[in-house]
Amino acid sequence: MKALYSLFAVCSLMFAACSDNKPVELYNTKAALPSSPKYNLDGLKVITSFVNKTKGTASTLYGNDQALKSAIDGNKTVGTNEVFTLVTWKQQDDDHWFGAKIPSDIESVEVIKTTSSGNSVAVNYQQLNGKSLDLKADTSGQSERIKYILGQKPSVLP
Repeated sequence: MKALYSLFAVCSLMFAACSDNKPVELYNTKAALPSSPKYNLDGLKVITSFVNKTKGTASTLYGNDQALKSAIDGNKTVGTNEVFTLVTWKQQDDDHWFGAKIPSDIESVEVIKTTSSGNSVAVNYQQLNGKSLDLKADTSGQSERIKYILGQKPSVLP
């Protein structure tokens, strides 16, 4: 009987040793933003975040104090010295939580800066694409993107 228990223990240890344990990353380094002089998130606050399930992306809109105040007021008028930065990531499955999605590789960074130009306000839009943050040269559709970004409602925080 003692031999049977010993054999059972040895077989259990062998089965436990045959598992497929792949190393799991504790931190999502894939979604980290590269440092670049093309954009700057220092001092910006989160205005809102959202997910596009059809495209499989997650986005966060950041802004400086003037942009945050303008977003809270509903962006009725564009003021000077506002900076909006929309960062969009592709999504991937979360290894730690079944069914959850987390950000993956960076897809784009869109930056809107407003400056005063005489009596009017000039709006500068840039779109940086991919991990290398290449400047998108195609300027078609910029006005729609500006309208879309400025139309985002801020998250309600307690």
